[in-house]
Amino acid sequence: MTRTAVRSPVLGTIVELRLDGEDQATAIAEQTAWASFERLEQEFSSYRPDSLLCRWRSGQADCSPDLAAVLRRAAYWYELSGGAFHPATAALTARWRQAEADGATPSAAELADLVPALPYRATAEAIEQVADCSGVELNAIAKGYIVDQAAAAAATVSGVSAVVINAGGDLRHIGTGSIRVGIEDPARPFDNAPPRWRVPVTNAALATSGLAHRGFHIGDRRLGHVLDPRTGSPVTHTASVSVLAPSAMDADALATVLGVLTTTEALEFADRHQLAALLVSDRGDVHRSDAWPG
Repeated sequence: MTRTAVRSPVLGTIVELRLDGEDQATAIAEQTAWASFERLEQEFSSYRPDSLLCRWRSGQADCSPDLAAVLRRAAYWYELSGGAFHPATAALTARWRQAEADGATPSAAELADLVPALPYRATAEAIEQVADCSGVELNAIAKGYIVDQAAAAAATVSGVSAVVINAGGDLRHIGTGSIRVGIEDPARPFDNAPPRWRVPVTNAALATSGLAHRGFHIGDRRLGHVLDPRTGSPVTHTASVSVLAPSAMDADALATVLGVLTTTEALEFADRHQLAALLVSDRGDVHRSDAWPG
C-alpha cells in the first residue's frame, strides 16, 4: 500500500511523505521520519537559542556528528564554488532586512564589509572555529541533509519498499521504482499552472531554488532572496535552478551555487562536475547542463 502524510510547518515549509510497503511498516516509517525531522530541526534551527547550532556558534557546545557532517560539506562547497556558496551570511541577510525597513539600498562598500571569510576550519578530525561564527546559519544545506536523514531512517523499516520526502522543493527518493517530479515555470508561480518540466528521480534527490516566492522589497523594487556571498547583493540574473544529485544535501547547496554564478559560469561548473541542472534566467531563457535528462 501507499501511505501519504503532510505536515506544516516543518523546517519552515510544508513537508510531504509518500511511503510504499506493508501497512504496519509504513505507519512505523511515518513516525520514524517525523521523529527524525523533529530531532534534527532542534539541532539546526538558527531561530532557537537552545538549538545545538546556536549553542555551538557561541562556543557553548561541541558539534554533534550531524552538525559536523553539514559543516564539513558546507566548507567543501564553499571552497569548490569559489565562495558562491557560503554558510555564514546571516549578517548580510539582516542588513537587507534593515534595508527593507529603511527603504534604501546598502552601498556596495558596506556590503563588502559584511562578506566574511569562512569562520571555521573543517577537517576529517574536527571542526575548529577560527573567527566569529555567529553568522553561520546553514539554511541552504541543512534542510537537504535533514530530508536525507529522515528518508534514510524511514527506509530502514522492514517492509518499506520506497520512500519519497518533499520538503518545500527539496525532494529525496529511496527504494524501488522511480518517480517523475514536476518543476514549475518560474514565470507563472502563483496561478496553479501545471508543471512546465518533469524529470525522473530514482534513488536520488532534486532541489529547486527560485526567486519567485520570496525576496526583498526596497521601495518599489523587488529583489530575490538569494544573496551573492561574494558581493553581498541579491542575485538578479536567475529565475530558478533545479539540480539532480545523489543527496538532497548536495542538491540543496548546488541549487544555490548555480543560481549565484552567472549562467555561463553555472553551466561550465555543472558540466565540469557532471551535474544535472536546469537553469531559467530572469529573461525566461532555459538552459540545461549536459547531464540533465531528456
